[in-house]
Amino acid sequence: MQTTYVTAAAILVVVSWGAPRIAAESQPAGRIPIVYSTDLLHPHDDPDDHYDLATLFALPEFELRGIVLDLGERQRTRIGRPPVAQMIEITGRSVPSAVGLDRPLRNPTDTAADVPAEFQGGVDLLLAALRNSTDPVVLFTAGSCRDVAAAFNRQPQLLKEKVRALYVNAGNGPQGPQWEHNVRLDEDAYFRLFEAGLPLYWCPCWSDEPGQPQAILGQKAYATYYVADQAEVVGACTPAVRNFFVYCLTRAETDPIAFLKSNPQPLPTGPHNMWCTAVLFHAAGREIYRRGPDDFVALPPEEANRQGLQDRKVTPYQFVPVRAVREETFTDERKTPNSSGPAAVYVEQSGDRVGNRQAEPDGKRDCCVRLSGLPRDKTIRNVVLTGPRQGRWELQETERWWRVFLEPGGEATDCRFSFYATGPHRIELQFEDGGTVALEFAVSRPPATGLESQLESADPNARLFHVTDERYPEILASALKNLLAGLGR
Repeated sequence: MQTTYVTAAAILVVVSWGAPRIAAESQPAGRIPIVYSTDLLHPHDDPDDHYDLATLFALPEFELRGIVLDLGERQRTRIGRPPVAQMIEITGRSVPSAVGLDRPLRNPTDTAADVPAEFQGGVDLLLAALRNSTDPVVLFTAGSCRDVAAAFNRQPQLLKEKVRALYVNAGNGPQGPQWEHNVRLDEDAYFRLFEAGLPLYWCPCWSDEPGQPQAILGQKAYATYYVADQAEVVGACTPAVRNFFVYCLTRAETDPIAFLKSNPQPLPTGPHNMWCTAVLFHAAGREIYRRGPDDFVALPPEEANRQGLQDRKVTPYQFVPVRAVREETFTDERKTPNSSGPAAVYVEQSGDRVGNRQAEPDGKRDCCVRLSGLPRDKTIRNVVLTGPRQGRWELQETERWWRVFLEPGGEATDCRFSFYATGPHRIELQFEDGGTVALEFAVSRPPATGLESQLESADPNARLFHVTDERYPEILASALKNLLAGLGR
């Protein structure tokens, strides 16, 4: 039987942790109060949110004062409470949560005061956490920035007085268009935070340096992205934590607490994209140390000294001062078919016919690929669309891959899918008679507002995440595995 959860304002998590700092900065004793905003859903859009949630709970330095369940319009039908409830069960921590705003800000100074009461919980929780805390609070966004920006627009002085650090996980690095997914969830909210005068730690998800592939992180990358092997990470966890990940990845609908205690489930396999690990380590005041060949741990410095690892510190990332200012909008030219035979061309983002995982609308604009020159005497049985970073969509329900929607129209057929991934794609049409047609197309970047940035500025308005070691992905994957191995023990 599927368990029904609270529909509107209500579930958050509380943890404690040490102060955010930049390497040599001192850290006061005691735990750090934090409010964590996440677009965590169940069933998920992207299970990286569950890895981040587990990382958050695995850091005892944090005192979680609240979890804001971002994107209230999606929380309405896929509320992210089950994984939060599971983490509370595993760790025994009590954590409040609340559903966030159900729409983007209408302009940079919008307070969103007109949003229905059932979606005001996130802003209210955040403001209450600041008012009630005797210590400065760390804010953390892993999704849209709308609830933090709206809270600032309502009570700017409170945030300036009580926010110790604001970690924003969004963007495309220090120069140029900011087309990344979390930015596009609420562009005005994202840019508003650069103007707010808060202690901002900017953590771009993708690096956008000219000529640098997104998936290859060199020493000059300004992006938190890395890839971890799921079998290695989850395989090191306790049985309950393993089941936590299986519950998420299988999109289970059974009771989430009972599932934790069920028999061992098959482990997830394959690579998985990660973003927030290093940022959470930094916020907790942890450093990374080499414990052995290809074995790294994130520890408080005093614990590293106790283990005799103080001379084995590595620095795979750092934060550098930057001044970033909003600039003009960038656009890409649209490509058009130039073939009389079968062709596919990316058109635009528009309409809403399909969701990431379901064949119904999900409240987000679709990506539209126009197919032309297809054989008129054949019936399409399935469509397999593949894109960058292991993205895969299918017309048929697979209970694993994302979905596409076909919309015939005269001389052309539109193929729609929900998740935006810039770069080369391949679409294979499978016909009832066993024949196939394979086409390639590129998804251009959407129109995006840019940032003009000055690194090492004498008048910074943010600290920018910067990869400083080419082994950053391997180091972070190892540190994540070792951290989660201790969760719930």
